Amino acid sequence: MDFVALREQYKEFLYKGFCCEAEEGAYKVTYSYEISGLSDFETVWRFPDAGRAVNKEILNRLFFELGMAEAVSYWKCACPKVLKVECGTLTAWQKRWWRKLFYNGLGEFMYRNGIEVSEEELLTIVCEEAPVEKLPDNGVYKGCLVPVGGGKDSVVSMEVLKDRDVTVYRINKDATVANVLEASGRNYRTCFVNRKLDARILEMNRRGLLNGHIPFSSVVAFSTYIAAYLQGIRYIALSNESSANESTVVGSFVNHQYSKSYEFEQDFMEYIGSIMEPKIRYFSLLRPLSELQIAFLFSGYERYHRAFRSCNAGSKQGIWCCNCPKCLFVYIILSPFLSEERLVEIFGDNLLDAERNEKYFRELTGLDENKPFECVGTRREVILSLKTYLKSGGTALLPKKYSEWILAQEGDMDEALAEWNDKNSVPEELLTVVRKELADRSGVWIS
Repeated sequence: MDFVALREQYKEFLYKGFCCEAEEGAYKVTYSYEISGLSDFETVWRFPDAGRAVNKEILNRLFFELGMAEAVSYWKCACPKVLKVECGTLTAWQKRWWRKLFYNGLGEFMYRNGIEVSEEELLTIVCEEAPVEKLPDNGVYKGCLVPVGGGKDSVVSMEVLKDRDVTVYRINKDATVANVLEASGRNYRTCFVNRKLDARILEMNRRGLLNGHIPFSSVVAFSTYIAAYLQGIRYIALSNESSANESTVVGSFVNHQYSKSYEFEQDFMEYIGSIMEPKIRYFSLLRPLSELQIAFLFSGYERYHRAFRSCNAGSKQGIWCCNCPKCLFVYIILSPFLSEERLVEIFGDNLLDAERNEKYFRELTGLDENKPFECVGTRREVILSLKTYLKSGGTALLPKKYSEWILAQEGDMDEALAEWNDKNSVPEELLTVVRKELADRSGVWIS
């Protein structure tokens, strides 16, 4: 349906409120929203209660902020010009912060729906304004909370932190995550949370209202902060790499991974600092590394090779679909470090020998202008992987077809594996651990 017509018909989105109920061993939080004249919506979260003393004012504020992040899931179906907050206060700076997140986080959504508006035009947040009053936090925190989704990146974080006090963070039941944790051979403490979206959003999709990618990692950010606060955990260690900073659409701000970018990571901690004195740190442990380096490390963790899944289409069923750009990317990025036979064992098919994947191949390499709208690495990393594959004697259809062009591209694998991204927020004590893991695998200490 038409963006302009929808905004004319549905002018206002309401964040009506949230209700927190104490259940046995858990907090149940229900969020209420409404698009005036269209539908009501509810999202329900459940967080485990660790039984530690917490500041209820801080907890309620964090619950409120998660509700702001969740609002985008429903707001996007009609994109009302006004987002009215009825259950809390925001400063003028905080309202600008949320508008920026909506705009950049929905960059792909707008691009794919043909929406051309400025950040100022996209929405106006109407909310009672309040002076900045940071809430004091007297809590004591220790250990690391590691969100695990079942892909190779969070596996690398688990292995880097193997000698640390780690609690695994999981959202909803997922067969792949369970398989990965079993493959680890360790008995991790688990913080399991449940999130349930309103089924009415699916009805909106069936009716042809607007749909598309949201900045889900911003939802993860606020929910992990709540979990860490309730559990008394000091570090939230994400697994987003430096490659997540690259735009998806050349020459634009459109980035499928915006809420995994270093920019958002910094913005998030600045926002937390506007509401409280933050003792919990949110950062990506793998930000100093590239996708190539992460794949290099992961290739050495053989016990996970049959358990991990990075395919969005097949992960919940515990399979590789072998027909999407994410499957092809993971196959390519591992190809310099694992034999073709081993890759076929993992994926069940030689994805570089499948003509059906040529479109994705061209997008990933930069032969076509834009990258796929997936969480994939940089074009340079893909090309370096394919160069290495060809030089090692690989003969699959797609690399062979474009071999002359691939081999003519600049870049050296050894140099790429020795890179280090200083634009990160990793605590110094953990930077040393990341360097050591890379050195143990490569024999080279990166300073």
